[in-house]
Amino acid sequence: MQNYEKLKRPRVNRYICKLTMRITLLIFICALFSACFSEGDCLVSATNYMHIQFKKRSNHKLDTSVIFNYIYFGGSDSALGKTQATELLLPVDINNARTNTEFIFQIANSDNSKQQTDTLQVGYTRQGEVITKDCGAYSFYIDLKILKTSFDSAQVKVFSTSLLKDPTGSGIASYAINYQIYF
Repeated sequence: MQNYEKLKRPRVNRYICKLTMRITLLIFICALFSACFSEGDCLVSATNYMHIQFKKRSNHKLDTSVIFNYIYFGGSDSALGKTQATELLLPVDINNARTNTEFIFQIANSDNSKQQTDTLQVGYTRQGEVITKDCGAYSFYIDLKILKTSFDSAQVKVFSTSLLKDPTGSGIASYAINYQIYF
């Protein structure tokens, strides 16, 4: 009788061990799948800012700093005052009734002895999209194109035709580059 009890215990222990492993595996799989179906944090890449970088004409890999006496946003009474930059974020869709925005740049050399005025008019398509019912609707700007410019065609390089932003990034580097202008 004692031998029978000794043989019975390991079977019970193995059964309990296997049952525990199966339950643990089932809980793990349920937790894994429930994490996949949770709603997102409304990470939206939509923006209405156009990203322009300024590069040297002699070496397109090198940044160049451009001095602006002002940048006027056509279709509004807004302007950006005197600034010096190697890249800019410029808002499009200032006036919701239009599908283009014109920028007028007054550019100065370093000692302000020589000034030039250049224009850049961009067109775009506004596309409304509902991300989720909790996140709401956002306007995406696509098909960005130059409609009119006083810059030489060899002076402007197109990168991205959509206005996008990395929702997890910060600063100007999180915006997709739309144009590079060579000076």
